[in-house]
Amino acid sequence: MSNKKFGNIRPLKSGRFQARYRLPNGEQVSAGAFDSEPLAQERLDEIEVDLRRGVHWDARKGKTKFRDFMAEFMSHRERTVSSGEFANNRSYLKVHLLPVFGNLRMEDVDEEVVDKWFAAQAATETRRNVYGFLRRAMKYAVKWKYIRVSPCNVFEPNKGVSVPRPTWSYSDFNHVLQFVPDSIRLNRAALPSPVYYREALQIMFAAHLRLGELVGLNAGDYDRKAALLTVERQLTARGEITDTKTGSRKTIQPLSVGVSALERLPKGIGSAPLIPGARVQRLPRCSLQRTWSRAVYEAGLENLHIHDIRHIGLTLVAASGAPMKDVMARGGHASLQAAARYQHTDADRDRKVAEDVDRLLG
Repeated sequence: MSNKKFGNIRPLKSGRFQARYRLPNGEQVSAGAFDSEPLAQERLDEIEVDLRRGVHWDARKGKTKFRDFMAEFMSHRERTVSSGEFANNRSYLKVHLLPVFGNLRMEDVDEEVVDKWFAAQAATETRRNVYGFLRRAMKYAVKWKYIRVSPCNVFEPNKGVSVPRPTWSYSDFNHVLQFVPDSIRLNRAALPSPVYYREALQIMFAAHLRLGELVGLNAGDYDRKAALLTVERQLTARGEITDTKTGSRKTIQPLSVGVSALERLPKGIGSAPLIPGARVQRLPRCSLQRTWSRAVYEAGLENLHIHDIRHIGLTLVAASGAPMKDVMARGGHASLQAAARYQHTDADRDRKVAEDVDRLLG
């Protein structure tokens, strides 16, 4: 045995030397086995210095299985993100990460393992999102001292993923709307009460709403005298009423097509749903999504998502010359970057810009 005050070294039957030491709380732990006594002593000297500096690393946490660490991380995640984001994270973990990393120890999830996993996946938006989730988890693993450095250092993780979305117009929206059944036609189909699909979509366009914000509206959110709509909550895909995606609250005047649609809705009060369903109290998200998707197909278009309706309206707001702060206010954005995506430049506007500059040049 070594007589050094800090720690002790003992020979093993294998011919190696095990270094042991005590933590400040008195617990004895192993620093590992080494090929020689001097190497074991060198490791103990390093640990002693780290303890004095307050930067000691407990290597035992690195032996935690990835799946066990992620269980802790997901428990933290559930309390800090929206239910929708948590549901996505849970899917990323179950489908994409646990089958690959689940049984590995945290200390074995290194850059090589992550790089090879990333390279084996198709360059899709899903890969980018899963990698972003893994990178965030590994930042917490460093913070919580399971690992020393993050293994997520893939070069250009977004390369080949960002395919621009099609630019849709108001005429495209109106074309699809012709294939959305109106409330009168639906009521004749022996439904218990009218379903206001067309009105809902027009309100979504005119007030630049996300789907959850639209179906989460209450009757008391619309001031019929002032024609103002207040948006302060959303109905999530899990059926929960929460704050909006950005946690913001906005009160705006919808475009005239939306005001007309709002006036056609039945009058309710207080917390009654603004847009009622036929068989349930509140218009379901999935029902409106299916109706829109079917109408897009019947209209002969592809890839026109229901969220693009909001995009079309905000693009028109930006094209009108409205200041960026007004685009942010109407869209309920939390950042300038989020609002800036609606400042498109189409071919006609680009041609006009060139012509105007040419006139300035004489």
